[in-house]
Parts: sequence; C-alpha cells; structure tokens
Amino acid sequence: MNILIFKINLILIISFVLTCPLNAFCDNALTADDLVYLTENFPPHNYIKDGRLVGASVEILEMIWKKLGSLKTKNDIKLIPWARAIKRMKNEPNIVLFGMGFSVDRIKKFHWVGPYYTHSLSLIAKKEEKIKINALEDAKMFLIGVVREDVGHQMLINLHFQASNLDLSSDIDVLFNKLKYDRFNLICYVEPAFFKYMDKHNLNKDLFEPVFQVSDMRSGFGFSKEIPGYLILKFQKALDELKNNKSINKILKKYKME
Repeated sequence: MNILIFKINLILIISFVLTCPLNAFCDNALTADDLVYLTENFPPHNYIKDGRLVGASVEILEMIWKKLGSLKTKNDIKLIPWARAIKRMKNEPNIVLFGMGFSVDRIKKFHWVGPYYTHSLSLIAKKEEKIKINALEDAKMFLIGVVREDVGHQMLINLHFQASNLDLSSDIDVLFNKLKYDRFNLICYVEPAFFKYMDKHNLNKDLFEPVFQVSDMRSGFGFSKEIPGYLILKFQKALDELKNNKSINKILKKYKME
C-alpha cells in the first residue's frame, strides 16, 4: 500500500477513536445521508447527458451509498463550477466533492477517499503551435490555462509556477473557449477528461496534443475536514470492497476509461 495512503488511513482510525469513544455503535453519529454532495462538469467522471447527471464517479457513489444503507439518489447531487464547490467545502462542515484529484496540499485541508481511477495530468496544446516541452521548467516561458482551484492549478502552484504564468477559468467550458481563441498557449488538465470533453461536444480532438505529462493523478472523493474520521473510513471501506469485487472495473469499462 502507498505509504502516504497508509498514514492517512492511520490518522482516520485515530480520529474514529477520538470522535466516538463513549458509544461503540455511534447510534447518533453523522451518516452519509447528512452530507451534501457536489460535483462539476467533468466527463467521463461526472456530466450532464440528455438532461441527466451521469458518469463513472456518479455510479460509483451510488454503489457506495447502497453499501452504506443511504437513501440518497443522484437527484441529491448538485452540479456547480469547481471553484465554487471548493469554496463551499472550505466553509461548510458537511460537503462531499467529487471527482477530486489527490494532492498533498489538499489532504491538509480536506479528507479524501480513493482512488477509484488513476490518470495523467498533462500540458495540452494546439498541434499547429508545435510546442515542445522537454522539462517542466520549459513550460514556465508560456502562459498556461487552468481551472481555478482544480488539481492542475494546485499542482503548478506547488511546482513553483508564478501567478503570472497562469490564466484562471471557472470551469472547463470557459477554459476551452479561451484556448480556442488563443488566450494562452497551453492548458494543464486531466488528459482523458479533456479529450472526452471534445468528443462530447463533437470537436476535432486531432487538433490538440499532450506535450508534457505533469504527473499521474488519482481521482477520488473529497470531504470537509469537519466530517468525522469514522464516516470517512466507512466510505473508504465501501470503495475498497467495490474495487476488490471488480464492480468499479465494470463501470470504468462502461465509460471507456480502462
């Protein structure tokens, strides 16, 4: 098991002991039904199709709810811009936000359950620009588009990119429109999700190419820091069971994410 994930789980176990010491069954404890669930437009993980919220992470969450005995349905999930969702998770004690990429910076601010999927966070450019990036330092000579508070934004900040290097957008729709009109040279975004977005909108993805992989990114579920450790552990246990019995593999295959 990844050492960092092991340490996180150990912290959650300690949190369980501290938050539920007097009642072994935690009869009056917080449950999955007490939480508010937020997501963004981020195909194929979570997006609107024919007026309905669909996506791999949506179906995974539904399966987790079932395991936890929750009465929640996808109608309880609110789709809002990412930056607004992050702000709510910082300021409200009962928020679940997905799919959230794991980062060391985020784990200091939020709880995290995952991963359900691992993919590439990349710098992407128009092919006609013929941009070559051999090392991350080379990218600092370009203006890079990111979604505000998205994992790409956080990753570049952690890698010492200056604010002057970054152009911030509220969501992928705004980001793509800026790229289309040459507001910047590169975007930093989850590679499969970017090309899935182009497919969804019948755009020519052959006009774009990844020019540098920034990192491998793990997707999961973010939780407000105030949510007690015992509930985070229940979510993680349910997710692990779904991974072990291959249920998640079937969902990823359905959305062509394998």
